[in-house]
Amino acid sequence: MSTPFVAELICDRCGTQARHDEGDGLNNFLQLGFDAGWGSPLGDGTRVDIDLCHSCLKETLGPWLRLSTSAWALAPKG
Repeated sequence: MSTPFVAELICDRCGTQARHDEGDGLNNFLQLGFDAGWGSPLGDGTRVDIDLCHSCLKETLGPWLRLSTSAWALAPKG
């Protein structure tokens, strides 16, 4: 039995493409998806999905991103 997986992402803002088996793979992409609630300016019950490369994420939302070191990056190496 095969398991489906994402093989390629394309940034919805700039068009940058990334494949899971090339370069950094999909590590430098954000996939965001949520259902807007009732009374949302996006529309009641609207599904929202976007794929962004980290460059576009930083360029568009940078001033509001709360950045800190991830736990895995602080873990002892070795």
